[in-house]
Amino acid sequence: MNYHNNQNFKKNPEPNEGAASNSFNPVSNVGKSIQVFFAQFLEWFQTLPQWGKIIGLIIIPIFVIKILEAVVSLVSLLITIGVFGGVIYLGYRFLIPPNYSEQDK
Repeated sequence: MNYHNNQNFKKNPEPNEGAASNSFNPVSNVGKSIQVFFAQFLEWFQTLPQWGKIIGLIIIPIFVIKILEAVVSLVSLLITIGVFGGVIYLGYRFLIPPNYSEQDK
């Protein structure tokens, strides 16, 4: 192998390694996605007429709060179902004695 090619091989992966590790980092991807969404939202909001901005400032927070309320309610429901299912399973497992008389014969 040529010495010049060997040095190019060693130098070239270094910048790509940073880019590859950054693209596989889900936290930075989410952060970039949020920044892009926020920039698009602000651009859209600036194009609204004055009355649209006022209505938007009233309606959008209510809409966001309702969505968050629905998500929290859904998570609460799933937790309740899980706990209730666990209690039923434990009650069945420990309170109802197994029937061994059929297996002994």
